[in-house]
Amino acid sequence: MKKIWKIWTVILVAAATVLLTISTQYSKKEEISTDSYQYLIGVSLPNVIEPWLNNFVDVFTEKVSQDKKINVIFRDAAGNPEKQIQDIETLMEYGIDILIVSPDGSDSLSSVLSEAFQKIPVILTGVGAGTEDYTCLIKSDDQKIGRLAGEYILNNIYEKNKKIVVFQGVEESPVSKQRLKGFQDSVQGTIPEEDITYYCGDWLRDRAELRMKDYLISHDSADIVFAFNDDMAYGAYQACQQYRIEGKVHLIGVDGFEGESAGLSLVDKGVLDATIQTPDFGGLSYEIARKLLEGNKVEKNIIIQPELILQGGAERKE
Repeated sequence: MKKIWKIWTVILVAAATVLLTISTQYSKKEEISTDSYQYLIGVSLPNVIEPWLNNFVDVFTEKVSQDKKINVIFRDAAGNPEKQIQDIETLMEYGIDILIVSPDGSDSLSSVLSEAFQKIPVILTGVGAGTEDYTCLIKSDDQKIGRLAGEYILNNIYEKNKKIVVFQGVEESPVSKQRLKGFQDSVQGTIPEEDITYYCGDWLRDRAELRMKDYLISHDSADIVFAFNDDMAYGAYQACQQYRIEGKVHLIGVDGFEGESAGLSLVDKGVLDATIQTPDFGGLSYEIARKLLEGNKVEKNIIIQPELILQGGAERKE
């Protein structure tokens, strides 16, 4: 009997030792994962389904993954302005060191951003938010994007009686409005209004594909498509493929991101005639945040000039 008790005693001691070792190792791992960064950045986005915001998340995440001093929390409002306000309030409760926000274009965030600005630096990307209470605003010259597209079409593609289809973003979007104004100003007086058809593609590939099919059903064909982002341009291309007119339609997009089905690749493959490259908002936002965390000053308003990317190379328009 004593021998059996000794055996059980050895087994229990060994088990206790293993459990203690596992517990200690787990505690150390937890300590490392929670204390391995020095700064916490909060990012609030209006709707990550939009391709440029999806790209923002990818690029920013990649940058942070290479920086041991920084951690990031993303919040997606999924198109709900009230939720974005709540997201910002929640991020502030987490004790973030910097707040990065992509506003939806309305003034709905002005109050909550003003409150945040009293405590920490605030970086805005894409558009403003109806308030001057921010540290830095990073945006592209969206009116110039539309103008570059219009000028490229006029100088390289357009001939009398050719039909143009334009895919705008979300209705009432400030970015979409600026791109539309730039385009219309550049072609006004040269291309008759009746030769241009406008659709809202909501920045989405499948929506643009459906609208392009609608157009092709009611028209014999199209000659030129200008989409306010590359995703919609690719959607229009897919519709043209199904109607067997790809290669006959000139397509111009906007964004110029890298990736298998992104703008730069589509230009290289000959799917798009051109794309107008917009800022790397994710990379720029990270760089600005890093400078602020290091105690450096930054410009309050940064406007990045777009670049026209053509097949076989790039052409910068000043």
